[in-house]
Amino acid sequence: MVQLNPEIRRFLEEVCLRTEQYLGAETTIEVEKIIYQFKDIQQLQLGQLTSIMAVGGHLKVMFAFSFEHGLADQLMSDFTQELDFDEVNTEHYISQTIAEMINIILGNVLANFEIRGKSIILSPPVVISDAKSIYRDKNAIFISAKLYTSFGEMHVHCIGPKALFDQELNYLEAV
Repeated sequence: MVQLNPEIRRFLEEVCLRTEQYLGAETTIEVEKIIYQFKDIQQLQLGQLTSIMAVGGHLKVMFAFSFEHGLADQLMSDFTQELDFDEVNTEHYISQTIAEMINIILGNVLANFEIRGKSIILSPPVVISDAKSIYRDKNAIFISAKLYTSFGEMHVHCIGPKALFDQELNYLEAV
C-alpha cells in the first residue's frame, strides 16, 4: 500500500471545510456534520453524480465529489434561481453546477498548498453519471469524508496516486 502523505490528509480536511463554507455562503444548503475516514478504505461507492478533478504537481491525487440527487438538484436550483432556462436541459445544468463547484473549491484550497517555485495543476472537471464501486488496489490510497446536509449526502473522496486512474476513475492497468 502507498504511504499516505500527511499533506493529503490536511488537503481533504481543508477541502471539506471550504465546501461547508461555500455551501453556507452561496446556497441554502447547510452542512450538518462531516465524518472523515482516513484509513483502510477498501472500496469507494460513488453515487449517480460525481464530479472529478485531477491535481498535479507535488500532490498528484484525484478528487471526486459524489452527490445524492436531492443535493445536486438543490445546488442547481440555488445557482439558477434568477435565470430563465429550458427545463429540458436540467440534467446538463446540474452537471455544469457540480463541475463548477469542485473547480471553485479545489482552486481556492490549493492556494494553501503551493510550494514556492513549484506549480500545482488542476485538470478540467469531469462529471460521470454512473454509480460505481472502486476497489482499492495495493498501490492506491483512498481517503474520504461524508458531508451530511439539509438536502442529502455528499461524499468527498481523495484518490491517489492519480497516475493509476483515468478521468472516470477506472484503473489504467492492473498493478
